[in-house]
This record gives sequence, structure tokens and C-alpha cells, in this order.
Amino acid sequence: MNDVANDARSDAGAPDATCVAPSPGDVAWPPRHDVRTSPRARRVRLRIVPRRGLEVVIPPGFSATRIPEVLERHRTWIVRALLRAGLAEPVPGTVSTTDGAPGEAGTGAMHGILPGGGAFLGPDGIRSVPGEVLLPAVQARYAVIRASLAPGMRPELREVDAALRLRVPEGGAGDGVAVDLLRDWLRAMARRRLAPWLHALAVEHGFRYQRCVVRMQQTRWGSCSARGTISCNASLLFLPRELARHVLLHELCHTVHLDHSSRFHALLGKVDPDAALWREGLRSGWSHVPWWAR
Repeated sequence: MNDVANDARSDAGAPDATCVAPSPGDVAWPPRHDVRTSPRARRVRLRIVPRRGLEVVIPPGFSATRIPEVLERHRTWIVRALLRAGLAEPVPGTVSTTDGAPGEAGTGAMHGILPGGGAFLGPDGIRSVPGEVLLPAVQARYAVIRASLAPGMRPELREVDAALRLRVPEGGAGDGVAVDLLRDWLRAMARRRLAPWLHALAVEHGFRYQRCVVRMQQTRWGSCSARGTISCNASLLFLPRELARHVLLHELCHTVHLDHSSRFHALLGKVDPDAALWREGLRSGWSHVPWWAR
């Protein structure tokens, strides 16, 4: 089928060669799913998103009434991908025997995902555009003001003082456009605010790194390469300031010890004495991130 793309590698992880291939009857059907309209999409795309489950990305003009048919035609792939990601809801009356910590991929039990239907971002606009954006890490708050799009105008987001002014199409289809614009803005904001903060912490504590890049990872708050490139998740902006600072210091310590050895933790404890406390706080860190940024 050439009008639908399955994306399991980046969001659901690689297949486990030791697992037994599940049957379509192993999970409740249809699975809960989000539908997002994206102006960048050229065809329907199915994604398994950590902590959320199945997302269906559709191009403008694609009828939502066709989605059940798409899901059914890709039922085997969807079931396997949900099971691999630990997001599959068992058929009512059955019990999952797979253990694992909440939020970890591959743990079997489904966390916060309900079977049946879909939460539509697009045709029905159930998940509406937020009225404000709070960024505790940098102590910023922005009102989101949505305006109609005049004929011939392109969708846009403008940051004016403490407001984000969106001009997007009316209705649910415009919600998908708004989310894409908000995510682009979030990445730009992270580059403006997180990169200088990382540099200031490096100067304060005597660390050296090569460069800072901003991404929107699904499972990591940050990372550090052997060449000294530190990658920061734009969603750090949604964390309390102390937690975001801890993540930045954590990655800076990796420029000295590229592991989690006792030497690494000793260095981290030296520059961040409450590291153990913040590490515990990060266990629920994703609860601070709004759905549209995940």
C-alpha cells in the first residue's frame, strides 16, 4: 500500500527477535489513537509514540472516515508495535503477566492508553490548541492567541511580547497546523534559552564541550557524544528549573566521564549536591510536558 507509511524504528524500537509473534486478537481493537493533520504530510503515517500510543498523521484533505479502514489494513503491524512499546491494552477479561516499570518501553502493560475510538486532533478538534504555554525552566509564560487565516495568507506564528499569535485555518485541520508551528517555536525557544544556560553552567564549573544542539527526543532529556556535542531536549523547558538545571549539569559531567561510573557520580555530586533528589524528581518529569510537545 503506497498511501500509508509505518514508522516503527524511531518511535517503537527495533523488533525483539526472541518474542513470539502476536496475533491481532491479543489486544483490544480498535486501539486508542490520536489523529493529527499535518500540512507537511504527503500520505498517511502511523507512529507509535512513547507514553501515548498510536498516532495517525494525515495530510490536509484526507477524510477521517477512512481512518478505521487504514487501521484495519495495518492491524498486524499496529498490534506488534504496541506490544513492543509496552502500550498494548489487553482484550477485556485477560490479565497481562509482563512486569516492568511505568513508562519503560517493552514492559507489556499499557500506561494511560485506553482502547477504542480516537482522540482526534484535526477533524473533530477534541484536543484543542492550548490557551497558554508555561515554561517553568526559564520562568516564562505565553498566552496563545488564535486568529483566522485570511485568503491567500500562509499559516504563521508570531511571538509578540508575552503572547504567541497564531494564524491558522479554522476548525480541527487548523489544530494540526498550530501544533506544528508550536513545536517549531519550542525548538527555536530552546536554542535561544537552553544553549546560553548550558554555556553559563560550563563556565561556572569549568567544563568544556564542543557544541550544543536542540532536539525533541521521545525518551531522553539529553545526551553527550564522545566528541563533546551535548544534545538537549526542547521539552526541558517544561520542567521545574531545578530539574532542568540538573539535566544540563548531568550532561556536562559526561564531557569528563562518558559513563555512569562512580567517578561520574562523584563529579556530579560535587557540582550538583542534590543530584539524587533531582534524579528522583525526573521519574515523573514527562508529566510536566504537554501532549502537543511529546
